[in-house]
Amino acid sequence: GESGGERLRRLRLEAARMALERAGSDLADVAEECGFADQSHLTRAFRKAFGVTPGAFRRRRGFSA
Repeated sequence: GESGGERLRRLRLEAARMALERAGSDLADVAEECGFADQSHLTRAFRKAFGVTPGAFRRRRGFSA
């Protein structure tokens, strides 16, 4: 059991994680594309879910902006 809101947040975060692996994707664009209010909202949710910021995730995976 997860609530509808939790499921939606999880799906948005999964979409953001995949989008961050695309070369050239800007964080603000990823946030908008995945349904977050703004880049800050994405960063807070991503860090809470994965323990790392979107930028750090991208660097650790060897992807660049």
